[in-house]
Amino acid sequence: MARQASKSGLLFSEPDWDFKTLSRVHEAIEAIAIEELHLDVYPVQMEIISSQQMLDAYSSVGMPLMYRHWSFGKHFLYQELLYRKGGRGLAYELVINSNPCIVYLMEENTMALQALV
Repeated sequence: MARQASKSGLLFSEPDWDFKTLSRVHEAIEAIAIEELHLDVYPVQMEIISSQQMLDAYSSVGMPLMYRHWSFGKHFLYQELLYRKGGRGLAYELVINSNPCIVYLMEENTMALQALV
C-alpha cells in the first residue's frame, strides 16, 4: 500500500506511523507553511511519548525541566485516576511554544492524528 500512496501523490495510506513517514509529512506541512502561507516557523523537536509520560507532562505543566514540588505528584495521581477509570482521555499532543518548538505526540495516535496535531 505504501507504493500505491507514493504513486497517487499521497504522503501515507496506512494508519500505522513510523519516524520516516512522520518526518516526510512534517516536511510537507512545513513547506506549505513557509512557501504558500508565508509563515515564520520555529524548528520542531518531536517527542513520541507513552500515556504514562503524557500524564507526567500534564502534572509538570508540560515543561521539560521543572522544579520539584509535592503538588505535581498530587496532580499526577488525580489525572492518572481519572484516566484509568475512563473519566478523562488524554490529549493527542502537547506543544511548548519555544524555539525550538517542542511537540509531545502520543505513541498510540494513528498516522492521520500525528499529521493533524
